Amino acid sequence: MISRLSSPYILLILATMFWGGNFTVGKSLVSYVPPFTMSLIRWSMALIILLPLAWKELAQTKQIMIKHWKTLIALSLTGIVAFNALAYISVQYTTSINASLVNALSPVLIMLLSLYVLKEKMSKVQILGVFISLVGVIWIITKGKIDYLLSLTFNTGDMIMIFAVLAWAVYSVLMRASGTNLPKTATFFVTILIGVVILAPFAMWETYSLPSWEHLEAPQYLGLLYIGVFPSILSFVFWNKALFIIGPSKASIFLNFIVLFASIFSILFLNEKIYPAQVIGGLLIISGVVLTTNIKLFKSTRGSTKVKHQTKEKPSSS
Repeated sequence: MISRLSSPYILLILATMFWGGNFTVGKSLVSYVPPFTMSLIRWSMALIILLPLAWKELAQTKQIMIKHWKTLIALSLTGIVAFNALAYISVQYTTSINASLVNALSPVLIMLLSLYVLKEKMSKVQILGVFISLVGVIWIITKGKIDYLLSLTFNTGDMIMIFAVLAWAVYSVLMRASGTNLPKTATFFVTILIGVVILAPFAMWETYSLPSWEHLEAPQYLGLLYIGVFPSILSFVFWNKALFIIGPSKASIFLNFIVLFASIFSILFLNEKIYPAQVIGGLLIISGVVLTTNIKLFKSTRGSTKVKHQTKEKPSSS
């Protein structure tokens, strides 16, 4: 079981599964709790839970953390503050369909940044896998009706979501580029701490300027507990660990699983019906991920075919 969890692909599937739940739960909570306040509650819970796990490493690596303070602030601003707060703000002004569609741009942006900043290489097969997976996401969102995609209108919320996705792309590439010089648990703790400090004034402004929102019931408290543990701690830990193993280009394609898992959760917990378009889209997403992450298998198969071909020709040459 432990060896399976060490696989970057299993880690990425779990991370996106929890984020898929966060998309659903966050959408339902944003009508009860304002975005910056929800982000502050979420990361404050994560900070408290992570403290005993990070304390020893933090004390041992204090000088390293101080040396890389600029990187830590950049990681916090992009991955902890900007992405989450902007995503919660976005769903206040746009539909979940539009937000999901914009979020599907994440793998493409991460791939482009990785090519430019990290000089990572992508084969034609991997690019094809990204494209097929993106088509699968669009197929689920539009329920297989392309004319529905053409009828979508984009508003302020969509533009905000674009900035959220861009922030996540920068975070992912920066984590791969700089994270190898930093202790993982302590780095995650410090970036959360910085994020909480930055979010606090915005949350206080919401508390005093917006109508009262404190009257929550059990489902809302359970929702806050979920986003404070699973997508906040486990997803980030799994995502960051996988980044170091396979790189952001390959890891980014798994982000399309978020839409797939969100659809599954809607069917299981919200009693929504499953449609053929969702099945087709899910198969396209999985196919794209397989193409992108198994390029070595493709090469070996092609190579073995070439060897067999040469073997057949060898007797005739003699």
